[in-house]
Amino acid sequence: MARIYARTLSKEAIININKQFADGTLRSEAEIEHIVFKVANTRGIDRKAAELLMEISRRHAFVDGNKRTAFESMLAFLELNGKKLKVGPTSRFNVVVWAIKPRTSIEEIITWIANHTRGD
Repeated sequence: MARIYARTLSKEAIININKQFADGTLRSEAEIEHIVFKVANTRGIDRKAAELLMEISRRHAFVDGNKRTAFESMLAFLELNGKKLKVGPTSRFNVVVWAIKPRTSIEEIITWIANHTRGD
């Protein structure tokens, strides 16, 4: 049976992920709060993960480490919800570069996540 409610990442959790790569300094607290709110109000594990990747990498809420934080937040969210990503280091970098492009749609990112995860 599929889980009805997804576990989510808090603002503090995302900031702590950023601290693994940078110092956790926010450029805009409002941006990170918007991202957390948007993800919390989105339906579906893959869509929530896609929103994390796209929103963190595109909105630049942090002074540094936005792309790495976006990918690692997506990864942590997926793992928190019983999914494992199946890609190597090069693909990880490439997907973030691809996701930040304005022409990349949320639907394309959702499809990529669905095709590269296993689990619930």
